[in-house]
Amino acid sequence: MDMVTSELRYLELKNKICYQIYNGVYEDGERIPSERQLAADYDVSRITGRKALEILEEEDLIRREVGSGTHVTYRNWGNDTALDVAALVAPSKNPFFAEFITKFQKTAWEHDTLLLYVEVPEKTGLEDCLYQLYSKNIRNAVVWPDDKQVDAKKLLRLRSIGMNLVFFDTDDAFPYADCVYLDNEDAVRTLVGRQPKKYGRHLFIGWDNLAISNVKKREEAFQRFCPEGEVIRVPWRRDRNVGETDIKRIEEKIRSMGEGLIVCNNGELGQRTAELLRETGMSKTAALAVVDDFEGAEGYPVSVYRQDLAKDAECIYRQLEEQAAKGRNWKAKRKAIKGIYADYGEGEE
Repeated sequence: MDMVTSELRYLELKNKICYQIYNGVYEDGERIPSERQLAADYDVSRITGRKALEILEEEDLIRREVGSGTHVTYRNWGNDTALDVAALVAPSKNPFFAEFITKFQKTAWEHDTLLLYVEVPEKTGLEDCLYQLYSKNIRNAVVWPDDKQVDAKKLLRLRSIGMNLVFFDTDDAFPYADCVYLDNEDAVRTLVGRQPKKYGRHLFIGWDNLAISNVKKREEAFQRFCPEGEVIRVPWRRDRNVGETDIKRIEEKIRSMGEGLIVCNNGELGQRTAELLRETGMSKTAALAVVDDFEGAEGYPVSVYRQDLAKDAECIYRQLEEQAAKGRNWKAKRKAIKGIYADYGEGEE
C-alpha cells in the first residue's frame, strides 16, 4: 500500500468514527473500540486504526488512558480552522434573507473568504446538512434557521468534531453557537415610543408559530410595553402569505379597536396590513408600525424598524474569526444588534 492510499484509509476511518459520534452512537464519556477492534470492524490494519485514533486525540475528541481505554470527550470550544471558505445555510431564500446574503457576501469577499450558499432540503434537518458540509471539509457555517427547530445535542456534537457556527436571527442555538439577531426589545420600544402621539389602544399582529425565536420575542416585548394591548395571531407559513380569511379577521379587529396603534411582527404582515388600511380608509384612525421593512413601505403612512444587515454581517464574521482564534477559551455570545428606525409619515398614494 503506497503512502497516499494509507493516508486516505486512516482519514476515512477517522471520518467514520466522527459520523458515529455525530449520530450519538458514542456519547460523551463513552468508550469507543480499541485499535485492534477497529481494525477488525472496518477491515483495516492496526496501524490504520492507531493513526485514526491519534488524529482524534490530537483534535481533543477522544481521551486515551492506560487501563481505562479510549473515551469520547465532547467539547464546546472554538475550532482553529482557516476561514478561506464559509457556508451560509438556510431552509429558504425569501426577500429578507436574499438581501442578507448580498451583505454577507460583500463582507466575506472583503476578508478573502469564499462564501457558499446552501439551501437545506425540505425533509433534511439543519444539523444533518451541517454535517454534510463538515464531511466536505467546510468547517465554518452561518445558519439562518427560519422555522427549522434546532437540535442542541447535535449542535454540541458538531462543535466537538470541529465546526464553527454562528446562527443569525435567533438565539436558539446558544450556548453551542454565537447568535446574532435584531434587538427585538429595542425594536418594539422604539416603534411604540417614537409615535407622534400617544395611543390608548394597541394591537399586535404576529404569527402563531411561537417556536420561532423572533416571533416569540417580539410578541413578548409588545406585551411588556403595551400590557393592555391585544394580540392577533396569523397561521404561520414559510412563504409568509396571509390568507383572505385572516385578512378579514384582522380587519374586524382593527375596526373594533378604532383609534390606536398597530404593531406588526415582520415586513410581510406589515405590508398586508398597510394595504388593508389603505383599501378600507382605516389609516385615518389606525397608525401602523412594523418590525423589519417591506418593499414599497415608503409609499404608506408607516414607521419601520429594520435590521442593519451590514452591521449584522460584520458582527457574524467577527464571531467566526473569534471562534477560530480563541479555541478552548471561546464562549458563545448573544449579540442583539440595534436596527434602523424610519418614519415614512403620510406616505405617498
